[in-house]
Amino acid sequence: MAGAKLNLVLAGAHMSGLALNHQVTGLGASLVKAVKTASVYKMYSLGPRPALIRQGAEPGCGQSFEVEVWAFPIERVGEFLRDGVKPPLCIGDVLLEDGSSEKGFLGEAYAVKDAEEVSSFGGWRSYLASKQ
Repeated sequence: MAGAKLNLVLAGAHMSGLALNHQVTGLGASLVKAVKTASVYKMYSLGPRPALIRQGAEPGCGQSFEVEVWAFPIERVGEFLRDGVKPPLCIGDVLLEDGSSEKGFLGEAYAVKDAEEVSSFGGWRSYLASKQ
């Protein structure tokens, strides 16, 4: 399986140019593409990181968000999952605007009960820019 890759959707601080991107590039991951999710999510701020929460199955039941798909060397994915995915974040199937899906960061619904909804910004990068 030398050279095998696993794509992961990143929606927050691990994206290009943001605070934790070095954890991704340090594992040899490479940016595949910048895309948008399907319009089935809401985004919440959990302080230094966002949580994407799926709202339902039908397009339009939520919003679409700017995310990035990164290709991780398969032999390094375990390290990233162990060190980079902390509760209440989790990995699940992220639906993309084009109808495809990839494994990626999601949040657990219990964690956003009192969190600030930031969906109107269309993505974590835009939300962070609004804070400057």
